[in-house]
Amino acid sequence: MVQTKDIDRLAVRRQFARRAGRLAQANFLLREAESQMLSRLDLIKMTPASIVEIGSGLGDGLLALRKRYPEASLLGVDVAEPLVRHARQRLSPPADGFLARLLDSTVRRRQPLASLAVADGAQMPLRDNSAELIWSNLCLHWFDDPVSTVAEWHRIIRHDGLLMFSMFGVDTLKELRAGGAELMQFHDMHDLGDALVAAGFADPVMDMSIIKVAFSSADKAIEDLRSMGGNALLSRRKGLAGREQLRRWRLELSQLRDKDGAIPVTFEIIYGHAWCPSRKRLPGGLQPVEFHRRPAAD
Repeated sequence: MVQTKDIDRLAVRRQFARRAGRLAQANFLLREAESQMLSRLDLIKMTPASIVEIGSGLGDGLLALRKRYPEASLLGVDVAEPLVRHARQRLSPPADGFLARLLDSTVRRRQPLASLAVADGAQMPLRDNSAELIWSNLCLHWFDDPVSTVAEWHRIIRHDGLLMFSMFGVDTLKELRAGGAELMQFHDMHDLGDALVAAGFADPVMDMSIIKVAFSSADKAIEDLRSMGGNALLSRRKGLAGREQLRRWRLELSQLRDKDGAIPVTFEIIYGHAWCPSRKRLPGGLQPVEFHRRPAAD
C-alpha cells in the first residue's frame, strides 16, 4: 500500500534549489529514464494539444517533447525556482544559436519553446481538465503523499488524456540501505498501479528496469547522489551527526568495490502510464450520472 512518507517538502524544494547548478552532473539517470519513456510513447497513438511536465528540472524533457509535438501547448512545472530560471534560459535560445540549428524550422518558430512556472506538483495552479498529456520523469518519489498527488494530476487531466511517469522503486540504493543508511522509502510498482486506479485512472501499465551505476569512488557516488536531491527526510540528521553518517556512507560504499575497483549502486526505475477515462470520475469518488429521455411509445 502506498502510504504518506517521511518527506520534508520544504527540504525537497531547498535542496533542489541549492543544487540547481550541479544537477547536470547527475543527469544521466534522468536522460536514461526519459529515453525509455519516449520509447514507450512511440507505441501510443496520440497528438496532444496541451502537455504539462511535472518536475521539469533543467528543461531537457521539455525540449524532447517539443521536438515530438511541435504544435502542442507545453508547460513545465518545478518546485525549485533556480531550476525554472535555468530552464527558461535554455528554452529561449537566440534564433541563430547552436540549439536553434539543431531544431527543425517548425520548432524554431516558437519563442520560447515552452512556458515554465514555479509550483508544487501536488497543488497545481491549473484549471480542471487542462492537460491532455501529463509527463513526469523521476519526480513522483519526492512527494510526501503520492496518492493525493496522483489524484491532483487526475484533476487537471482531460477526458481520454494520458499520464506517463517514471520514479525510483524499492530496490533503489539497496546497497546503502543494507549498510544502515537512513534513506527515504521508495514504493512498490504494484502499489503505484493500485494508486492510479484509486485516483480514477484506467488501464494502468507498469513495468520496471534495474540500472547498476558504477562509481569510481565513494566520494563520487555521494556527490552524484546529492546532486540528484540529497536527503529530504523529516527525520534526517544534521550537523555533526550528519558528518558521522557521511563517514559511515564512505566506509560502506568503499566496501562494495568490485574486482575492477568500481563501486556499483542499484537504481530501480518504475515506468507507468494510464489513461483518464472518457467519463471522468468527479472529485470525492463520485461518478457522473446521465439521464436519457425514454423514447416515445409507438
